[in-house]
Amino acid sequence: MRTPPESQPNSLDPITFLTEVEEFREAIADPAQSHEELKRALCRIVMHAAKLDPNDAGFAGAGVSLKAALCAWLDAAPLHS
Repeated sequence: MRTPPESQPNSLDPITFLTEVEEFREAIADPAQSHEELKRALCRIVMHAAKLDPNDAGFAGAGVSLKAALCAWLDAAPLHS
C-alpha cells in the first residue's frame, strides 16, 4: 500500500486519495496483510481524508471512496483479527 509522505500534509488531492483507498481495498483481500498493517493504513486514509479540500471538484467522490474503505474494513474485520 502506497501512501503519500506525511511530510507533505497538504499535498493530497482527491485522485491520489482515490488511488490510496483502492490500494487499501485490494490489500484487505490479501491474507498476507496483518491486522495491524491494515489498521495503520486505515488510520492514514482517515487522516488524509480530513486534509482534503472540500472545495475541490473531486471531494464528493473522495467521500464515497472513504465510505467504501470503511465498509471494506468492517466487512474484513473478522478475517484479520
